Amino acid sequence: MSERVGPVASTGPTVETGVTIPAAVPELRASRRWLVLAGLAGVGVLAFLITRADLQRLVDTARGISPARLLLPVLATLGSYLTMARSYQGIAAAAGWNFPFGDMCRITLVANTANYLLSTAGLSGFALRMYLFRRRGTPTSIAVIISLVQTLLTNLVLLVFVIAGFVLLLFSHNLMGRELLVATTLLLGFSALVLVTSIVVLHRNWRRGILFRCTHLLDRALARLTPQRRPQRLTLMRFQRTLHVGLDFLLERPHEMLVPTLYIFLDWIFTLLVLYTSFVAIGYPIAMTHVIAGFAIGMFCSLVSLVPGGLGVLEGSMAAVFASLNVPLEHAVVAVLIFRAAYYGLPVLASLPLMHRTVRA
Repeated sequence: MSERVGPVASTGPTVETGVTIPAAVPELRASRRWLVLAGLAGVGVLAFLITRADLQRLVDTARGISPARLLLPVLATLGSYLTMARSYQGIAAAAGWNFPFGDMCRITLVANTANYLLSTAGLSGFALRMYLFRRRGTPTSIAVIISLVQTLLTNLVLLVFVIAGFVLLLFSHNLMGRELLVATTLLLGFSALVLVTSIVVLHRNWRRGILFRCTHLLDRALARLTPQRRPQRLTLMRFQRTLHVGLDFLLERPHEMLVPTLYIFLDWIFTLLVLYTSFVAIGYPIAMTHVIAGFAIGMFCSLVSLVPGGLGVLEGSMAAVFASLNVPLEHAVVAVLIFRAAYYGLPVLASLPLMHRTVRA
């Protein structure tokens, strides 16, 4: 059970000064038809990727895997989840709530594997995390703040890695023609996104206007594209207010956010090591610059896809980047599949008993 450690001191609007943050928790169960179709599409992409490789060389590469070295991506995955849990624990402490580390590890495991299984742009994990925090006596407002701030910091750090990946791709590989144009356009687009995000985070008045306009555009887009699933405008406005309060919380505690941000950075470093040690496991280590480029582009493609866990999309995009960097396709495919099994498969298996009880509740 979480332990209250006292009120959150602040000079501005906080979660303890009467700001009501609604818990707009989404439905956890997506349409079965959509999940089946999306899953089949991912499997199709994965099958196409395997057929593009030389089957005999693929088998030979798989046979060359060292069982002892397979422990390396497993240990890196463990490090990723432990540092992720520490980041949540630090943000919760900044909000005035102490969670036992074991409890936070279980919450982190279940919530993240929910995101792998249900492609809802992270909302399924957010909903489960809210539920688990509330079961431990945390007020809804605090539960929202913990999840929201950690998500914001995680995505900001990921954007930095994505930009680094595109920069490394531009400078480590002789891109020409359309490839150069696409990579440069994406790099400029992500850089602009980081700039706008920084303005939204740091400039309160500009943030209010930008969030209002984005909410209005989102409401219009949903009304045109999916009117039957369009949330009420009041719900969108409440979410905008929640985001605004979460950013204020972040800015009011810059020193208290340093340690959680460091843990988030370490989380992504460990995730990179999962991919790097996957190549080590097959006896074909590659440069870390190539790992960063493939990882960043693969994670981006996985996040923007609507396929559960980015199945097929992540593997295909990563393998394509590595192949363009002169890594044999067969080595890239096997290494990426090891990454998938270690970083996604093992946590899902570990969380299934907890996930079953949580979803039923």
